[in-house]
Amino acid sequence: KKLKVLPPSLILPLVTGTHVEEGSEESKVLFDQIDDSEPLQKTVWDTVLTYLEKKNVGVETFDKESNILITDWVNEEREIPSSWYDFTGSSVSVSKKFKFTMTLAPHGRTAALRIELIDYVNEAGKAAIEQVDIISKRTEEANFLNNVISEYDFGIRLANNQRIATIRQGFSSEMGFNSDGEPAFVVDAVFENTWPRLLLVLRKMGFDVKDLDQSTGLLFVQYNGVESSWWSGLLGGNDELDIEKDEYRLKLEGIGEKTTVTFMDNESKPFDAKQIVKIFAPFKDYMGNEDLDI
Repeated sequence: KKLKVLPPSLILPLVTGTHVEEGSEESKVLFDQIDDSEPLQKTVWDTVLTYLEKKNVGVETFDKESNILITDWVNEEREIPSSWYDFTGSSVSVSKKFKFTMTLAPHGRTAALRIELIDYVNEAGKAAIEQVDIISKRTEEANFLNNVISEYDFGIRLANNQRIATIRQGFSSEMGFNSDGEPAFVVDAVFENTWPRLLLVLRKMGFDVKDLDQSTGLLFVQYNGVESSWWSGLLGGNDELDIEKDEYRLKLEGIGEKTTVTFMDNESKPFDAKQIVKIFAPFKDYMGNEDLDI
């Protein structure tokens, strides 16, 4: 009767960028770098701290250099089984402490987060960590770590939604120069947000993207002109750019919180100031238009 016949509690790496090591007996999950805006180590620890704060759980110690965090007491109310006709109901409280340990891969783009149940106070209010069997210990660890993984997922989705909202609002831009002193558009946004916004802007301006390489910031495009409706002609509208219908290249370069966009011909010769002025007005309008589809 004392033998526990229970399914094992599994670590659930259901979030993009998480996985587990097959055959590992530790309660551990691995996070891969998916956002280069901040170090992975900071992202994971911020997730742990955010989850603890939401659950009103304090931190007993946090050694950032050793990558070890020990929680304060995690209190849990458990109902006591009673007869079906007993409507009063009662519960007992147990308390637990967990230890988080992070191990970073040498390249810094993968972090292993391990959790361990290190202290336990039973229903009678007595320390009983030695009496916690291995199955129960694993269950406590897996459940708590899975909650942290869920918080990590929420943080990713929240960041993506905020980023999409920012991109949808549009960015201001002005004429300026790139790092080589060549005429360019200067967009008031970081590279990671300017890139997807520019793809939409180019489509609206009449460019078709033939090839691209985000890692180098290069875009190969063909200008075919803007498709106009039959009534735009009646109203005298003209959205055509004052450039030849030809192939062009664009180069994006992140400079701090801004991004330069350099238009070039098919031989990578940058537009001169006169050519830049010809297309600046529509570029600025589309880049800053809040109603642009995304």
